[in-house]
Amino acid sequence: RSIKALEERLGVSLLERTTRRIRLTQAGEWYRSQVTGPIRSIAAADEIANAQSREPKGTVRLTAVTGYGQMRLFPALERFRKAYPNIVCDVELSDRYLDLSTGEIDIAIRATADPPDYLVAKRLHDNQWILVASPEYLAQNGKPKKFSDIEKHAALGYRGARGVMPWLAVCRTGETVTIPRKLSFITNYGLEILDAAKNGEGLAFLPRWGLTNALAENSLQEITLDDARIDFSTGPEMSVYLLYDPIKAKLGKIRATVDFLREALSET
Repeated sequence: RSIKALEERLGVSLLERTTRRIRLTQAGEWYRSQVTGPIRSIAAADEIANAQSREPKGTVRLTAVTGYGQMRLFPALERFRKAYPNIVCDVELSDRYLDLSTGEIDIAIRATADPPDYLVAKRLHDNQWILVASPEYLAQNGKPKKFSDIEKHAALGYRGARGVMPWLAVCRTGETVTIPRKLSFITNYGLEILDAAKNGEGLAFLPRWGLTNALAENSLQEITLDDARIDFSTGPEMSVYLLYDPIKAKLGKIRATVDFLREALSET
């Protein structure tokens, strides 16, 4: 009845009705796109007003790339849940792009060089990746000294959203060269690459933020080349950011989660 009244007031049909289904007309799609934002803002304002004088509680939706979620976020959230038992963490780990403007995600952790300007972006740490191998592998196969040596070694490849990510040699001369590799294992599961590297299966290119324990216990060693550094792209340097909506930040549950994760995940 309310849709009928709205259609009469606007003088357009918002729904196309058949005996089998009901769907939005072109005018209905346009109307929905115009009102979704304001309705979401009103809902957020209502939640903020209702939560001002209460302890932090409710559901917080978070997202992070798979490797970061497994290696860094989940251990932090285990401590967070003990500190805030009334906050439910709903976590989606995904390497695919998620549109944060829809408002369905409360907090995102992403590596980027250009955080979206409609969100608050708190830098956690850099996103440096390094070449590593186990001491056993290097003792048996030798340590590469130049980027041309890498082709002689077994390499562990990471499959991203656009395919197997290349290793680029950024030479001291300024030239950038794609490094040929003898791939022995490929996966989009970062922990498997980490384990394979520890087991001596080859060279791996992994984020430093995921290697703290492995480097400290010497199960992996960092490899530096004499003539180049390795990277995935020639784009600007990226950092890892905590991203959230400034309006939602007024909610106690969001504020508590953001403050906790900034302290738990930040690195000097």
